[in-house]
Amino acid sequence: MSDVILSFENIEKSFFGVRVLKEITLGVPRGKVLGLVGENGAGKSTLMNLMGGVHAPDGGQMLLDGKPYAPRTPSDANDAGIAFIHQELNLFTNLSIAENIFIDGFPRMRWLPLLNRRHMRVRTQQFLDAVELDVSPDTLVEKLSPGERQLAEIAKALSFDARIIIFDEPTTSLTARETERLFRLIDRLRSDGASIIYISHILPDVLRLADEIAVLRDG
Repeated sequence: MSDVILSFENIEKSFFGVRVLKEITLGVPRGKVLGLVGENGAGKSTLMNLMGGVHAPDGGQMLLDGKPYAPRTPSDANDAGIAFIHQELNLFTNLSIAENIFIDGFPRMRWLPLLNRRHMRVRTQQFLDAVELDVSPDTLVEKLSPGERQLAEIAKALSFDARIIIFDEPTTSLTARETERLFRLIDRLRSDGASIIYISHILPDVLRLADEIAVLRDG
């Protein structure tokens, strides 16, 4: 098995005639943390959007486990086991944690058109235990602190067996205590075999977590 789970080979991307990514070649190490740094406008977000199926590259290719990877939608990325923990979290605040986790496919009772809420609660509790978030699966997201919302987002990533988890400036809204809890969780995810991409402008945090570091400069 290759030491690289995802690779970018000579990736190019332009918007309105402006080249944002120029022949980017990069490998994401399997079961490790890759720190991705660069100034604003360097192309970090664009590279992640290509991985997440938001945009398609103009040239080059991506390989996942050595096979061509060309997601056309974010759902394609999720199906491939790639999860994003964005700076602005993608949770519905008016729904419970369990409802957010199962929103793409609510389990139903056999023979009845009713949601199987017991199954949702049991499974969600397992994911919450995995990220050490001590709240009820029925808790509304709007009741959670920023750090707890982030853990709920990570729990959702675990629910579809994400193999690659991308953290985009994850500590922006966190307290020092919440940041340290996040770092412990990332260390544990790595120990469990997940591949992590950690994007941050806070260099000491990157140095604390990353096994490898890639620097993007003007694409």
